[in-house]
Amino acid sequence: MLDEFEILHSYDERSANLAVGFDCSAVQWFKQSDKIKSGRCVVSLPEGDVSCFVKAYKTTLFKGLARRYFANKVKDIWGIHCELYAKGVSVPKPVALIRGRSERNNTEYIISEWLEDASDMRSPLSCEMVSSDENRGCFILQSARLLGSIHQLGIVHGDFKYANLMLSSTDKKLFSVDFDGAKKQSNKRLLAKDVARFLVSMAEADMSVEDRDGFLLEYAESVNVDVEAVAGRVEAPYKKVVDRHKIKYPDRY
Repeated sequence: MLDEFEILHSYDERSANLAVGFDCSAVQWFKQSDKIKSGRCVVSLPEGDVSCFVKAYKTTLFKGLARRYFANKVKDIWGIHCELYAKGVSVPKPVALIRGRSERNNTEYIISEWLEDASDMRSPLSCEMVSSDENRGCFILQSARLLGSIHQLGIVHGDFKYANLMLSSTDKKLFSVDFDGAKKQSNKRLLAKDVARFLVSMAEADMSVEDRDGFLLEYAESVNVDVEAVAGRVEAPYKKVVDRHKIKYPDRY
């Protein structure tokens, strides 16, 4: 059992109120595993219940400097999420970074906005929404501009793929999520890996070569780089991701 919660950071005044309402009973289901867990959490406030997305990072096995490094890593994830939202990038609103303490371990919780009407791009609903030529084109443009807007801030997402994109069924808006691999580094190699990983996601979702070329062109324009230069940088990391996925996910090939 966790003994107490400590609010380390909250995004704004409303977020602080949500953080205060984050009760121990709301996260009991996180206690069953030492692995990172995530999911929906309902916070009770005087004006009513509010749904949030919570990701928990346990530090059971870490001690001393290792635990401090892990805590700083989670803080960096929170900071990047806040920066992206503040700069107008399409990401869920960050709410708070909270630490839960117990005798056995500390658990860091990153709380963010729950996207009520959105589903990730692997889901049947999202696949159906982008099945038409018009919607597919909109998705390609949005995803390219979204990755470009992240890179323009000098940030590498680290895991930009279908599973980490949420599509709203109401307004067809695309959101980027999961910043565990994000870094404040913008060297060409890491940027190219981000692009390559998403191109592989598109290929595994049976997107055509033309669609993938369209993504690449729109991305290149969004970051003001020649598309041929981008394509050249992406070639090697694309092959590496494909080779790795053929071993790890043979059912996709």
